[in-house]
Amino acid sequence: MTRLALASITVFALFACSPGQTTPDDPAPQQTAIPVEPDGGIGDGAPPLPELIGTIPPRFRGVWDFVEGSCAPASDLRIEIGEDSITFYESAGQLTGIEDSGTGSVIVTLAMEGEGETWEERRELVLEDGGARLLVLDPADPSAGRDLPRKRCDN
Repeated sequence: MTRLALASITVFALFACSPGQTTPDDPAPQQTAIPVEPDGGIGDGAPPLPELIGTIPPRFRGVWDFVEGSCAPASDLRIEIGEDSITFYESAGQLTGIEDSGTGSVIVTLAMEGEGETWEERRELVLEDGGARLLVLDPADPSAGRDLPRKRCDN
């Protein structure tokens, strides 16, 4: 091989392997910073999300009525909680989301339907007295609903 050919191959190899060689048409490399939590973990700075679960836990399921109610189907504070639904006196909700609050209660998101209307509703289900009483609270106003404790019905 001639010296000229060998020199040409060497120069070509050097240029081909040189890092950082770009042409004017190449976009600049993008770098994205990863946010870091105050404790050093990676995240977006938001508090950790509650654990998502798939169905209403068995401890909440069943028929419930106001503590002074009769548990009869006609009782206007009676509710029936299933695996993925809650039926109220004049409306019913299909589970669309559920979160474990980490304190034993759950927050359910329901696609509600009743009296010709549809809406979305979030409710926190809280058990008291060793599971004998149920509170159905508004997570935005936890004091609302505390005056309507429900007892578990046999039927």
